[in-house]
Amino acid sequence: MSTRTDRLRLAGRLAAAVAWRTVWAVEDKVRSFLWGGRLGFEMRPTSSQWLSVVESRRVGLAAASSRLPRTSCLGVIARDPGGGQLLLAETGRFYGLEVRLAAIDGAAPLLDRALHEGWPVVGLAMEGVESLPERALELVHEYLDDGGTVIITGLTASGGALHALSEELGIALPEGRSLDRPSTEVVFSARHPAFTQEFAGFGVEDSSCRWSLSRAIGSETLAWIRSAGNLYPAVAGIACGRGRVVLSAGSSTISRLSQAMAPLQPLTVLPVMMAVRQVYGETAWRPPMSLANFLIDDPALRGGRLGLDYKRILEQAREHGFHVTVATIPRELGVASPEVIALMRANSRWLSACYHGSDHSGYEFYLPEAHGKRYRARPLAAQQLALHRAVNRGEGFAHRTGFALDRVMVFPHGVGSPQIFATLQSLGFLSACNFDDRYPLGSPPPEDYDLGMRAADLGWAGFPLIWRRGLQDPMFVLDLFLGRPAITFGHKGLAPDLEPFAQRADDLHRVSNGSVQWASLEDVSRHCYLQRYDPIRGWEVSMLSNEICIHNPDTRSRTYRVERPNRPDGYMLTAGSAAENSAGLEVTLAPGASQTVRLAGSHSRLLSPARLCSLDGVAAQLSSA
Repeated sequence: MSTRTDRLRLAGRLAAAVAWRTVWAVEDKVRSFLWGGRLGFEMRPTSSQWLSVVESRRVGLAAASSRLPRTSCLGVIARDPGGGQLLLAETGRFYGLEVRLAAIDGAAPLLDRALHEGWPVVGLAMEGVESLPERALELVHEYLDDGGTVIITGLTASGGALHALSEELGIALPEGRSLDRPSTEVVFSARHPAFTQEFAGFGVEDSSCRWSLSRAIGSETLAWIRSAGNLYPAVAGIACGRGRVVLSAGSSTISRLSQAMAPLQPLTVLPVMMAVRQVYGETAWRPPMSLANFLIDDPALRGGRLGLDYKRILEQAREHGFHVTVATIPRELGVASPEVIALMRANSRWLSACYHGSDHSGYEFYLPEAHGKRYRARPLAAQQLALHRAVNRGEGFAHRTGFALDRVMVFPHGVGSPQIFATLQSLGFLSACNFDDRYPLGSPPPEDYDLGMRAADLGWAGFPLIWRRGLQDPMFVLDLFLGRPAITFGHKGLAPDLEPFAQRADDLHRVSNGSVQWASLEDVSRHCYLQRYDPIRGWEVSMLSNEICIHNPDTRSRTYRVERPNRPDGYMLTAGSAAENSAGLEVTLAPGASQTVRLAGSHSRLLSPARLCSLDGVAAQLSSA
């Protein structure tokens, strides 16, 4: 009798959930018809460029350098160092390096320091540089003989400075050549994966290139420009002494580094970032590992109506080596089937679930005040109540079933207003994850030079925002290159066999040479941090989530100094029983060990149950490989 009663009760809850979705689907259509163009926010610029495999004979991606230079300094010489945003300087800043600038008349002193202090890279922004002091030319020669790398950008024409440098070095350096016709794409060499990295063998759409390089004896072409069906050298490397010169026809200046990403300016930005990342190795900021996740919005944790064929998804995940997180609606946890819960609990390596709003009543976390807009206004108090209700439902579900949702919020319809981020923070959410077509609503974007380029953004109230891409967006390659997690999302209406996800998984494995690690959205968030080895200060961690898991892949103990940019007021870092002091938080790890670091506040809570890190041991395997 109780079984029949349970079935009737479940059928009633399922019917109510279907009716609830139907009501909101109808309202959405009506509002779209009446006010479809009045979004209430501006769409964020995103990249719509195509990406293609140009060289099919790709060499396996070279492992990231683990070298540790004795200094993190990077020198930049330009005609007017204060006249604009120098790409080399902004790149050094992005990677956490100490950038030293000099004008032409200060080139010799800078090069003398670079030579005697062992700076790994000195850059020369060639635009407007007609000549270099004779002593500077001699020091460039000595610097290269000593093993340094010189990066020359802005080769838009042949000039006296380049000729004089060629004569001093005794080699023919490539020179700038004007293109007769507009470019269509930039192609990165597959034969030099140590330099071109994740972009090895790829072509990126770019119609803005106007200059290429001449061919020179002894130089290796690292990237080409395609124009009128022909390939012209655009980036070249040439050995000199024990060092190397890297030359690019791309510009030396940008408006802001993040703005050069959407649309991507591949010839200007990527070669410089490739060179710096290659030379500085672990002295530059880098993620602990490359991460990926597939995210499906809306399904209930059941088969059939409102749900998915979870057994088939599990088969596909195992076959193609990926992880699927379902963004499920807390209001519908009552219709979850015991069979699906048992399946997910037993296969957490491949399947997980996270929060998708509270009840998905349309754009559930929209603007608090909006009239005649595409979506219904949502008072702040109602949004805060919805978050508390979602957590109570999730916590109650975990207590009953032993299966906890990932502590990550996927906002229904899109990211919400930053006014509710403090509530998310206090409730114990690690981060939020949404499509990158808009910034948080009702708030101007911050002026962060690296906005959108990190694993998570902290520019709004210090709460971590992770961005994801649609299946049609090929720029997951850029995510891997920048150190962002490659998160691809779809909706419940995907094909039953998840063929689009399977193809994307194969692409991600190929691009990363099998090094990408698949994990739940929670563990992706827990590894949203950067680490680097500073020759003076030692190992540093920049924490980009509200909780991270630090790993020591070394055979010796490591001490990490952890910092959290843009932290909310009243929060501090803790690691087990240790808390930060005036000198910050230091964490010492034995070989192969890991440690959880949390951002804790006096009134914050920890969504339970806390889980063990699924990536323990992976960092050590990657390091040894």
